[in-house]
Amino acid sequence: MLSANHLDYMITDLALYRFYTSTTICLPDFGIICPLKNNLEVQYHDINDANTLHSLQLHPHDFFVFQTGLPVTLIPDDMCIYLMIRLNPAFLLNLFSADRFSSLPVCHLASQFWAETLYAILNMSHLYVTNKEKNEFQIISNLYNTLDSFFPPVVPLKKSSQLRHSEKRKELILSYIENHIQDTFRQNKTARVLGLTPQYLSAWFQKNFNCTFSDYILNKKIEAIKLWLRYTSISEIEIAEQFHFKSVDILQNAMFQQCGLSLFQYRETFQKKETLSLPDSGNKLPLSPYYDELLSTNLTHTPSSTDIFPVEEDIHKISHKSVRYCPNSWKYLLNMGYAYQFNDNRMQIQLRKFQKEVHFKYGRICRLLDLTTLHSINHTTRYGFENIFLLLDDMLQLDLIPFIELGYKHAKIHFQFHETQILTMDEEVCSYYDKLIQILPDFLRACCNRYGIETVKLWEFSVYYDFIEEYEHLSTITFRQYMDYYQTIRSLIKSLVPEAKIGGADFNIFLPFELWEDKFRTLQDSQITMDFITINAYGGVMTDSEIHLSLDSDYMSNKIKEATKLINSYYPSIPVLITEFSFCYTSRNYLNDMIFSSCFLASFLIENMHLVKGMGYFTMSDLSVSYSDSWNLFFGGNGLFNYIGIPKPTYHIYKFFRELGTQIIGHSSDYLITTDSNYHFQALFINYVHINEEAAYDIHNKKLLDTPEQLFAHTTPQTLHIQIEQAVPGTYLFKTYTVNAFNGNILSYWAKCSSITHLSKQDYETFEQLAQPGINLYTKNVSSDELLDFTVHLEPSEVKLILIDYIEN
Repeated sequence: MLSANHLDYMITDLALYRFYTSTTICLPDFGIICPLKNNLEVQYHDINDANTLHSLQLHPHDFFVFQTGLPVTLIPDDMCIYLMIRLNPAFLLNLFSADRFSSLPVCHLASQFWAETLYAILNMSHLYVTNKEKNEFQIISNLYNTLDSFFPPVVPLKKSSQLRHSEKRKELILSYIENHIQDTFRQNKTARVLGLTPQYLSAWFQKNFNCTFSDYILNKKIEAIKLWLRYTSISEIEIAEQFHFKSVDILQNAMFQQCGLSLFQYRETFQKKETLSLPDSGNKLPLSPYYDELLSTNLTHTPSSTDIFPVEEDIHKISHKSVRYCPNSWKYLLNMGYAYQFNDNRMQIQLRKFQKEVHFKYGRICRLLDLTTLHSINHTTRYGFENIFLLLDDMLQLDLIPFIELGYKHAKIHFQFHETQILTMDEEVCSYYDKLIQILPDFLRACCNRYGIETVKLWEFSVYYDFIEEYEHLSTITFRQYMDYYQTIRSLIKSLVPEAKIGGADFNIFLPFELWEDKFRTLQDSQITMDFITINAYGGVMTDSEIHLSLDSDYMSNKIKEATKLINSYYPSIPVLITEFSFCYTSRNYLNDMIFSSCFLASFLIENMHLVKGMGYFTMSDLSVSYSDSWNLFFGGNGLFNYIGIPKPTYHIYKFFRELGTQIIGHSSDYLITTDSNYHFQALFINYVHINEEAAYDIHNKKLLDTPEQLFAHTTPQTLHIQIEQAVPGTYLFKTYTVNAFNGNILSYWAKCSSITHLSKQDYETFEQLAQPGINLYTKNVSSDELLDFTVHLEPSEVKLILIDYIEN
């Protein structure tokens, strides 16, 4: 499945057609038609009354928007040239509220368009047909800006300033539910988020809607699901998962009780596959030459002084018109380490703390079946899984879905720029796989008996292959042997738990993409099926046979973009997961312990979370890479916690992302601004500074302990002036959390300690307090101009989260 913010997910087709005679089309997408030469008559029957025929005359640069499954007859006036854009209904449903989606006007006259809007749409099309891969992000930006022309916001009867206090509260409650309708709702949590008591919220729904909170949520979910059934082809099972129903049967019963139809019957009412009819591809025109002529002659646009609102260069205007969905891929995967490490109670404590504060979806655990025990019963060997169940019980109680890494994977640490194996495996690779295949059926049956197949079918299994060892000619197993084992493992799991997802194989961005393509062709030739493809991403590069950290600040993001594009070219419908990523691939580098890594992490998540389905930072805890050389509070380990459980700066980045809203209204390389409603805004700011050549080649970067400025590129403080439009007039509380060299980072304090071998309770509490981000509070007023205006000052290597909440009128 493509990422929700991938261009091919948004626009399913864009082309230019020439027609001489009438034709009827019926699309599986939302269609937009714009005549560019001569007039075009459009005829269609009313969606709610088949006996009513509508007829519209479109002139050049008028736009006609029509829904999924609606037959439309196009009657050209002489020869007509028209542009057709097809948009994925799922993309639109995630982008707009149900009310806004349902209020779609079908005809947009050129005379009512702003010149910039028309120009932007056609320019976006020009970029798309010229080179959509190269211009992807510019096209997406144009697309978001122009969609508001087709999906105008629903205008309330009264302005927020005219609403009584009870009406504002009603708007706040209902808008929160609308914006989070796909989430799991719990009355206590919802009340806490809204600043209410559960008792008040319960009584409020009884008074206003004569129903319980749960019944209202269920009804609103069903209303939203009806749109997904009506306009998309997404399966009923996927829709049930998307809206957090425990099973499709529960959703089926709720649907039937509300409208007397099954999910399939409701979809069939609107979607009839036999009526689908696409335009004849033989009528497509050569694209780029026509657009070049069109844009250079008819639509050359020079904005006048009245077209553009005069602003200062450093002002960033943030508008709700450019809203888009904020992906959750950043919290898809929590790397927990190797199974044997969870014998350490500190690991369990850190896991509980992190999951409580951030709440990841999947927990990735490596070599789980190594915890299998053997028992001799009546002279027969039986497998025992009691140690595994202790770990799985903890994960499931924390609402973590197991992501089980299978395969022969060494437990390694990186002392310098080479790997040192610290966990010796006695068996050969092939014998390990043979034993794994022997244990796996009994393990899955035991899990289904203990947790139920409905739980186990949600688990994901990834079969690892070490491409780096193969590349360095150290591997004792070939890729073809790996494929045979993968197929066997997949068949075993699918035979017992058909719905479980199985994938692999951890391609590494360090390796040439020619090697990737060779493996993809091998997989395709062997007809290997994967439910997802996994990749690893680290900042290591090789120059002149020497490995070092990359000096290019965009190295990893560019590699991810190239990798996902390559994977999508071979497997366009398979999700991509970044199962491991970090800038430092060595686990003895002090860059991992300081503010640099938190700035990198924030920047990486912002730049890449829309490209993949999920990603997992490596790793949760320094305990997973502790060794005889690491009995210090910090030792350059690449975890989010140090080994005694004190959060590192990177830990706070995940907490910051947890606070972000569901809709992105502002996005650049320096910030991400989100919202849940006109009353709440969240803004994340970064002043990222990359390493210099000295740091790139240094083995441990110990200079960070006394002269950190010597390891980074020269930069200056940054000031951003932000203006958020359409804010509700009144007073807002600004709560700023800061992570920098002096806040949320104890590396400098630790370096000054005379002894850290044994910390007293008071020492630990002091360090824990120093590890917290700095907090600052202030208020600002918004007047009737509905402009929320504020300035953010960022020192080099600093991250700030600003939570902005409406508090009073």
